[in-house]
Amino acid sequence: MFACRRYGRPRRCIFYIFAFVISQLVFILILLRNESYDDLLASGQLHRNNDSGKNYLDWSEFISHRRKGLEVYYQYNLHLSDTLGVIRKLPSTRHCSCDSRPRNLPPPSSCNVSVVISFHNEARSMLLRTIVSLLSRTPKEYLHELIIVDDGSEDVTLLDDLRRWMDVFLGTRDRLGLIFLVNQERMGLIWSRNRGALLASGHHVLFLDSHCEVNEGWLEPLLERLAQDPNLAVSPILDPIDPKTLSYRRGNEMLKGGFDWSLHFHWLRRRLANQELPEMPYKSPAFAGGVLMMSRDWFLKLGGFNAYLKIWGGESIELAIKLWLCGGQIEIVPCSRIGHIFRRRHAFDFPPHLDDHQLSSAQETYLHNSKIIAESWLDEYKSMFYALRPAARRIPLAHTYDEMRQLRGEWQCHPFEWYLRHVSPELRMHFDELAATGTLRNEDRCLHATHKDSDLILVSCHLSDITQWRMLRSSGQLSTQRELCLGVAIGRRIALAPCGRNGTARMAQQWLRRGTHLLHAETHLCLDNPLKDRLELSPCRSQAVSQSFQFALEMESRT
Repeated sequence: MFACRRYGRPRRCIFYIFAFVISQLVFILILLRNESYDDLLASGQLHRNNDSGKNYLDWSEFISHRRKGLEVYYQYNLHLSDTLGVIRKLPSTRHCSCDSRPRNLPPPSSCNVSVVISFHNEARSMLLRTIVSLLSRTPKEYLHELIIVDDGSEDVTLLDDLRRWMDVFLGTRDRLGLIFLVNQERMGLIWSRNRGALLASGHHVLFLDSHCEVNEGWLEPLLERLAQDPNLAVSPILDPIDPKTLSYRRGNEMLKGGFDWSLHFHWLRRRLANQELPEMPYKSPAFAGGVLMMSRDWFLKLGGFNAYLKIWGGESIELAIKLWLCGGQIEIVPCSRIGHIFRRRHAFDFPPHLDDHQLSSAQETYLHNSKIIAESWLDEYKSMFYALRPAARRIPLAHTYDEMRQLRGEWQCHPFEWYLRHVSPELRMHFDELAATGTLRNEDRCLHATHKDSDLILVSCHLSDITQWRMLRSSGQLSTQRELCLGVAIGRRIALAPCGRNGTARMAQQWLRRGTHLLHAETHLCLDNPLKDRLELSPCRSQAVSQSFQFALEMESRT
């Protein structure tokens, strides 16, 4: 004011000061309007909705009701999850062009979404953060319903507490359907997802894991792609959430989903076509995880997830093969981002199926489900699977494949050879580069490389982790899945070493197939097992049983 009097213009100065104060108040109000929702949620300070008349569980009270002793199942930092709050700000991980690109979305009346979340023994804080991030960052006009399936969790009050919490959280919000389901006994996440999809009434169904956080603008890019092709199935880029620090990192749009001949999921390197940008939607041989969205009618026409698969594992691979062979496609959409915790090991137990002490219950379930996929879809290439997983032959299946054959006939599905040629050339290339593969048997035992120190021993061929060997057609190298090759060291000693890339190193690791004999190309001697657990090189003898090594699968005739 002193300065205003000094220059003789007090009224103008007062006007400027008043305008400045008003502008700051407006700015603060806008800021509070944008920020207060997340801040209140994050701090757990949402209180009773006086109009609801229902008992409200605040954040800290809700998570405190969990059953003790389940922490071992979660496989992530539970304490940190409990302190993060119900929602947090996430970094923007998609390309900047995703925000500026105009969207061509159909009306909600023709493309709304039912979300199915199934879980078994999930932490309360993690489950709630998954749900609230979905509700907060999804356009409500497109979110038709939320179906939550508790697959026999030991926290028996979780779903009732969650229902009360959400009644207050949603308040007077209408249009959103809520369905809470509990499996009284453990049925598995595969069965639970099918159950949710059957009850869904939206045009599209999204399967979401219970340890996710959806990012801003995740839904619109997926809806846009589905509007262009009703037989498409789409998946977001899954941004990894570290299980220890819960830090949210950017997922890699240069990777696509695939699998190997053991029917294990793998990431594959994506190669850009001419004028293709990394942020553009791209085709993928398989889903990158269990998060996917597609037309509900199309999902049900395909039979959903195979109902004979048990508990968890292989369902995304089976659905991916079925989609591609029977008239659909899979796309990953980089402009859609969802955070996902990739745990380092299974976060739940598998019920035992067999009285087989050589296999864990998890291995039994994996072999059971993988055998169904191999028998249903791989045609003559199923021999590759059995060569790499011989224990699967002992797994009994309680059904025939009449339903799958009928579906393949009705939809005029392609043979698996078509998938190798048009969808996953990497898998075809792997097949073509092999001269032989699988276990390497000498009489009644198999050659095994121990994981600890890579010692070579002969053991029972029925061990669950028995070494699978690959004989490369071009180089003659004999390698393990850990990229270690069988070769000859100083003193003609048989040893494993990293597979050589140059001529000299390759020569020491090159083998020729002579009937059932393995002839070392450099020394012209044969692999021999003259004494128990002892491998050496010796002059080749055509009838020597100790020199007879048989692969589980031979791809070419032996000279």
